[in-house]
Amino acid sequence: MKAGSREDSPSVATNGPTAELRRRLLELESAEDFDPVAFAEWSSAIPEPKRGDLDFRRFPYQRELYEATSEEKEVVVKKATQVGISAHCLRWAMYWADRGLTALYVFPYQRQLGDFSATRIRPMIDASEYLSTRVGLSSVQSSMLKQIGKGYLVLRGSESTADLQSIDADLLVLDEYDLIVPASVPDAQRRLGASELGLVRRAGVPSLPGIGIADFYARSDRRTWHVKCHACNERQPLTFTENIDAEQLLRVCRRCRRPLDTSDGEWVAEFPERDMRGYHVSRLIVPNLDVARLVRDSRETGPGRLEAFSNKELGEEYAGHDARLSREAIAAAQRNYSLEGFYHGDNVVTMGVDVASTRSLHVRISERLSAHEKRALFLGEIDDFATLAQLMDRYGVHMAAIDAQPERRLSQGFAERYAGRVYLVNYTTAPTAKAFSVDDETRHVTVPRSLAIDAALDSIRRQRNLLPSRLPPEYAAHLQADTRIVERDQLGRVRTTYRSTSADDYLHAETYDVVASDLWDYRCLVTEAIQARRPTPFYGFWTPPLDLEADPSALEGDYYPGFAHYDALWGFGP
Repeated sequence: MKAGSREDSPSVATNGPTAELRRRLLELESAEDFDPVAFAEWSSAIPEPKRGDLDFRRFPYQRELYEATSEEKEVVVKKATQVGISAHCLRWAMYWADRGLTALYVFPYQRQLGDFSATRIRPMIDASEYLSTRVGLSSVQSSMLKQIGKGYLVLRGSESTADLQSIDADLLVLDEYDLIVPASVPDAQRRLGASELGLVRRAGVPSLPGIGIADFYARSDRRTWHVKCHACNERQPLTFTENIDAEQLLRVCRRCRRPLDTSDGEWVAEFPERDMRGYHVSRLIVPNLDVARLVRDSRETGPGRLEAFSNKELGEEYAGHDARLSREAIAAAQRNYSLEGFYHGDNVVTMGVDVASTRSLHVRISERLSAHEKRALFLGEIDDFATLAQLMDRYGVHMAAIDAQPERRLSQGFAERYAGRVYLVNYTTAPTAKAFSVDDETRHVTVPRSLAIDAALDSIRRQRNLLPSRLPPEYAAHLQADTRIVERDQLGRVRTTYRSTSADDYLHAETYDVVASDLWDYRCLVTEAIQARRPTPFYGFWTPPLDLEADPSALEGDYYPGFAHYDALWGFGP
């Protein structure tokens, strides 16, 4: 490859090369076989499989990414699909590996590694005369580890943190960031701990506002591609609503409505004073855009289609208008009363408890006013299970549902202490799971996660879950932290799920309180059915699994877990 001078490299951004990086580069350049060529020139000798050499005249928006970001400490790219960013990230990782560094490239799933190695990396090496000389016949070339020159490219999936251990990396690529297992991100970033460089690239299709790649982009200098209209000289970023003419199927100027040439553009930072570079790469800025297909996709109305259009075509985060609980809905559910710290009424009292390993327990206690309405008696954080036991006694809780994880031992012990009045809740996301599956022997209940959260939020929207005039400081934010989205799996099956953008402990406490209420009704119905020797009836949106007609053996033995104890203590019961 033709050598160049590092002094000729383009200038870098505000968080550009550190003193440590410059010192390390000087060390590398002293090696006999080091080629000091800049990243853009190096990449020009590495053709992309099926697409050929880099062509900045055809894809001008890519030029700055190759010429001015290679030594940046952190870069984030919020992108649409098929816009060349993964190819850029791969070249960047291989470039630094060729210079003697260790690059860690993290994918969402381990199964991607074999395909990526066979279809992207190997053809890239074979197509490049230069790169072929940097990969010796005796060098390591597995699906998870590539030796390039004196450095290494390490490929890992994010499902297992064990696979991320014992890697000392100098730079990190987190590709398809929003699909990476969140718990693995800190482990991947710790792999840079021993390096003085610690270069990081985050790239991916966004999902929800305030989460993942959208959150990082929002905290960056937020660069967008501005193009100039040759008819009226208006410079503008491209948006679907302002720049797509759905009748003519053209990209047009937002001002004069003349056809727009997107190749005459530049990256403009909204907040140039910020330290992290961020790029928004939409399909709108790709020169060979199929406008007709884009317009057709924008009109799709099936489940998840609008989310897919916004995320994958426009590279924009999306949340439907009813996908997240609004502040107005929470305010409408509030009533003019205060929490008193005790309860002496005759109604059924339920409790939901969210357990976290590093935070307090979040608790919701309710008085049932009718079969479909309740009001809060307690909303708050407590420190431990001893305090939780005091709340059970003070409020005379009839039925409690507690998060089974992560403190399983403590939760199980609490359920044993209050036999028949406390159940441990497990969420399931299995598409064929029962709506309400109870194991009385182990005092566990399994519920579909999305369905249970739906019920908790819907009770507030319909003002069937009444709240006090004053709420805990973080309560509203916790209930708004989860957004309902529609996804399609690899088989094309549609499912709804909730994705969290921040702490949501109170939301899960509310959800477990819904489960506790249905557990109370379930136990009452089971007891009545046993006494009358008839099948358990259907209740609410839950379908109790016990069918005494189909399974007469359920009547045998002692099938009253906790109710005798229950009556003796509180005088309540079925």
